[in-house]
Amino acid sequence: MSSSPRPRPRLAVLAAATAAPLALAVVTAGPSSAAVPTPVRAAAKAAPDSVASVDLARYLGPWYQVAAKPAPYEIQCKKNSTARYAPTTTGTVSVTNSCSTWLGGSSTVKGDAKALDTTGARLNVSFLGAGTSWLHTTQANYIVVGLADDYRWATVTDSDRTSGFVLSRTPALTPADTTAARAALTRAGIDPCTVRYTPQDGANTTTDPFCTH
Repeated sequence: MSSSPRPRPRLAVLAAATAAPLALAVVTAGPSSAAVPTPVRAAAKAAPDSVASVDLARYLGPWYQVAAKPAPYEIQCKKNSTARYAPTTTGTVSVTNSCSTWLGGSSTVKGDAKALDTTGARLNVSFLGAGTSWLHTTQANYIVVGLADDYRWATVTDSDRTSGFVLSRTPALTPADTTAARAALTRAGIDPCTVRYTPQDGANTTTDPFCTH
């Protein structure tokens, strides 16, 4: 569900469909036939496993974006990216993603998150709509793949692993929580070095890779 002026995941999110890479298979018709390269699609990579369950009532509230994979929809954000989740009258979760821009102002985008199953860990976040009317799909573009027992931090991606987010209730993680969040990303098939720190006032000031410190 998080947040910036376009789908992000933080329940915020991401969801670009990527074409599977092409592999070449050589088919030989017979002794006198030349090998004919035939393009075939590689098997699609399975979506990452989510955590066993998410209590969405506990997941509500403010989150700081500690780190994220660089994404075009956040290009206007310089620092202080946050997400705020709140309940709606229709049983979904409202999403408000905000950040400080390079021009010294602020940017806010609103969306809506809908749980796709009873675990509460796989959701579809839509930024198309308003009020109580949002265009949702069955695509899991917000998957919680790591979560602290007390909901103090979370790691999020989508079914294609296009996005990656490290969220926290505070602007920075402790060293122990940083290690745990890196491990959660790795288990989900995301290299922590492809995720970069998000500058937050009073905490981190760099955009270094999340694997570095």
